[in-house]
Amino acid sequence: MKKLATCVFAIAGLIGTSAFAADMGVKAPPAPPPPPVWTGWYVGLNAGASMGNVKTDFNATPVTVTTNIPATFNIPGFAGSNTESPDGFMGGGQIGYNWQFSPLWVVGVEADFQGALEKDHNTLTNNFSVTPTIGSPAFTATGTQVLDYSTKIEWFGTARLRAGYVWGNGNVFSYLTGGLAYGKVDLEGTSTVTGAINNCAGCPLGFSTTHSIGHSDVHAGWTLGYGTEGRLAAPGWTWRVETLYMDFGHLNDTDAAVGCGVEDEPKCKITSVTGGQTFTNTHFTDWILRGGLSYQFH
Repeated sequence: MKKLATCVFAIAGLIGTSAFAADMGVKAPPAPPPPPVWTGWYVGLNAGASMGNVKTDFNATPVTVTTNIPATFNIPGFAGSNTESPDGFMGGGQIGYNWQFSPLWVVGVEADFQGALEKDHNTLTNNFSVTPTIGSPAFTATGTQVLDYSTKIEWFGTARLRAGYVWGNGNVFSYLTGGLAYGKVDLEGTSTVTGAINNCAGCPLGFSTTHSIGHSDVHAGWTLGYGTEGRLAAPGWTWRVETLYMDFGHLNDTDAAVGCGVEDEPKCKITSVTGGQTFTNTHFTDWILRGGLSYQFH
């Protein structure tokens, strides 16, 4: 009987040891860290290149020159279109908010403001030679019409939606973006007609009329673009590369009424120079490529 009890206790001990060993099994591996979260506010800085395209339609009205010869000359108007490409450095800052509504998709809103150094300049010329509409056809008026102007984009900003796809283990966000664009656009210059009347006593008799053209305004339009943003090793920081196309609309300008210069001569003189008022219609668009850094508040 004593031997039987000893066997029973030994068997129970072996069973208990096995159960304890089962309880002390190998630990399960730790759970993987949660994917990065894009939801939250962020602020940052950016810089890059800005390349504008500015098309100007212009129309300088005819100039009428009258003299005491008597003779009246009608110089035709000067009209056409020209395209400039103001480009330069731009830089500024952005602020926004993201909503990550699934592991793969993010939407957000963003506003940015940029300073720009975009400017281009052009000089357009047209030579003329006319005989008088009133007076002897022996007289001629010859000269040059010159349109000299510059276009600028001084600063701009946008307010946009962003929507895109998260990839790269949640560390990269590629997106489309679009919304409102606004900026200060500028056209300024002069429209000048300069010439001389020949073949009369005391001639050539010079004349000129110059009109200042120029207008600047803050114009609103639209923008579309795309970009990619990724996380840096430093917590909270992201990098981005982005491109945007912007359309700021049309800037219209009509110069002041008539201005003229008259040169008097001993035997004949110019009594008036009128006309030459210049109208411009300028369409401003811009394309930018920039890189930036942002800090996210989570």
